[in-house]
Amino acid sequence: MKLNKFYILTAAALLIGTLSAQAQSANFASTVGPFDNLNHDCVVKEARGNQVLLLNNLDIALQSFTACEDGVVEKIYVSVKQVSSNGRIAAVIQDSRGQEIHGKKIDIRAGQEGILTFKIQAEVEQGITYFLKLRTMGTNVVLEGQYGQASENSLHLNGWKLDGNITTAIGMRRIKDRPEEAFNSRNPADDNAVEDRATEFHSNFLVYPNPFNNEVTVTFKREFKGETIVMLTDLSGNVLHREIRLNPAQGQDVDLIPAYNLRPGAYALRIINDNRVYNQTLMKH
Repeated sequence: MKLNKFYILTAAALLIGTLSAQAQSANFASTVGPFDNLNHDCVVKEARGNQVLLLNNLDIALQSFTACEDGVVEKIYVSVKQVSSNGRIAAVIQDSRGQEIHGKKIDIRAGQEGILTFKIQAEVEQGITYFLKLRTMGTNVVLEGQYGQASENSLHLNGWKLDGNITTAIGMRRIKDRPEEAFNSRNPADDNAVEDRATEFHSNFLVYPNPFNNEVTVTFKREFKGETIVMLTDLSGNVLHREIRLNPAQGQDVDLIPAYNLRPGAYALRIINDNRVYNQTLMKH
């Protein structure tokens, strides 16, 4: 019965593919359906529809969307109608140049249907167009979609622009304001943050590798109380990656993996705890 259903949906998807030409897809907009009341600051989502799109093994579908906040894409939701066999599906956020920002692969089962949820961390800017890239591996997948509507956003299947959209949602969180400028002050009555000297940094933290390629690990040499923020920034203070830990323990590791490809050069590591800032310069190969 499940195999029968898959082939019926596949036939419908192939028919839709032959009718798809150079039109554009429906706009990401508020709509009824499985993506209502998602717990995010901002959700961009595609309209629900009764038609479907078939992704064969290793097929790639690209759906453009416009970020509705300066923030981080935390989750991607994709509506699946049917899966042919056990396999994997990858979801990636790309910038307008096709550079991958962040993504995730998850396992899927034969006959699976419903909402797939991918948990990622991709920083995006309000009003900028990005792409949600989906790729199937080891299986064929039928995605829920809607066709015959034009908009400024576009859907591509293996490079072909299609007249339609897939039923997806992008859940985002607003980026919190980064901590204010820290001042080098030793006045105990001063409310400004205190920046510690390099010797104090190395007595509290181990950072490796330095220089680094794509990832930096920070190890706490002692226990810290309260919220601790670990940030990688450029020399202008722009935050490239941020992690927050509550009451980090001695020996705890924090991995910093910037979402963007960084150029070789100097960067700053800042660790903030209890109104105190620890600084370390890092070099990128």
